[in-house]
Amino acid sequence: MTTRKRLACSQICAGMYLVRILDSWWKSPFFCHRRLLSSHDVKQLLQSGIHEVEIDTAKGLDVGTDTKIFPVEDKHECHLESDTPFHQEDSFSQASASCSSEKQKKPDDGHFEPLLRLRGDTIAALEDMFEGVKTGQVIPHVALKKTAKAFVEKALAHPTLIAEVMLIEHLGQFDPTLYSHVVDTALLSILVGLQLKWEVNQLEEIAVAALLHDVGYMRLPLNLVQARWGSIGIDNSVLQQHVDMSAALIKKKSEFSEDIVRIVQEHHAYLDGSGYPPISRGTLISDSGTLLGLTDYVDELLAGGNVSGSFPVALAIRRVYQEAQKGKFPTRFVEAMIRVLGVYPVGTLVQLSTGEDAVVVKQNPEVSVRPQVKILRTCTGEILKNPEVRNLGTHSELKYKVRITKVLDSTDSSINLREIFS
Repeated sequence: MTTRKRLACSQICAGMYLVRILDSWWKSPFFCHRRLLSSHDVKQLLQSGIHEVEIDTAKGLDVGTDTKIFPVEDKHECHLESDTPFHQEDSFSQASASCSSEKQKKPDDGHFEPLLRLRGDTIAALEDMFEGVKTGQVIPHVALKKTAKAFVEKALAHPTLIAEVMLIEHLGQFDPTLYSHVVDTALLSILVGLQLKWEVNQLEEIAVAALLHDVGYMRLPLNLVQARWGSIGIDNSVLQQHVDMSAALIKKKSEFSEDIVRIVQEHHAYLDGSGYPPISRGTLISDSGTLLGLTDYVDELLAGGNVSGSFPVALAIRRVYQEAQKGKFPTRFVEAMIRVLGVYPVGTLVQLSTGEDAVVVKQNPEVSVRPQVKILRTCTGEILKNPEVRNLGTHSELKYKVRITKVLDSTDSSINLREIFS
């Protein structure tokens, strides 16, 4: 007989044992859900706007016999893991330690190499196209539409694997030529759009816009394009002109829709007004323009094309989440991106509760805070010649669950991540 019951939040009282909340985990006032509720806990829940919760009557008080209860449904509610390895004051950790909202099929590794070639071939094709723009050639509308369509088809078939391909390729050095940047921005935009349940035509449209959003750089001096943001002596106001230049180049080819032009024009116009060109209060930015702005920003953080240098992916996600809380990006867009990349994305160097250092090699979509890792260094600091693969999401041979305690510096010279994934 089950001892779990689903209640309206207004029915809870002190002494009940909370298992989870049944609303978006963004509303949660708690770091850990599983707890015997105090009067203060009940007050926090009632003030949070949460509608339903699940309790366990075997561990706490039951509801009255005249209280209407609801059957517990076996569905993938987003809730916090009770052993999330972050401090309680870290609001990002409270949100990001959620489960995936839907199951994903285990990717077929036989598709990895073809997807890698598709990315590489597209980068090479864009290099030819962008170089042609310098000499006055028009942008090839039909070719870009075909590329966008192929990207969307592959994303629909292999979303998890495409994210892995993109993240593994980011382990290399920053490419100052823009070509890999626009390709990865397109791929990430499609993957996040899928999580947001966008239609195929909208996904193809944002893919085209992403592939073209930085084409205006081709009309700027090469040294500016390669140096880009944050370098000493670089005039950022000149770099900002690439937005208008990109839009103007796209307009030369009348087959591109006004929506694509608008998306490109908006990709640096952040919701909090911190971007460019300046937007007036109350001006609406399209969802596609906002999403492209988010994915462009994230890829810049990962690649190192920013003032602070490159970020480990997990820390880049945390930074974007924090900025979303301040109004720069929609929280639901960042939430969708976390579901795409994972709380600890592939390629992230981490330290485990055992003291061992490891790299994340695959996600466990149902338990995002417990990915599959490859142990690289023992707790005594010894580098392993034959790294051990360990799935943190399954039962451990140890007597306790191994968890990730912190993200490590990805520039550690003693670890060659590219070799690990080759």
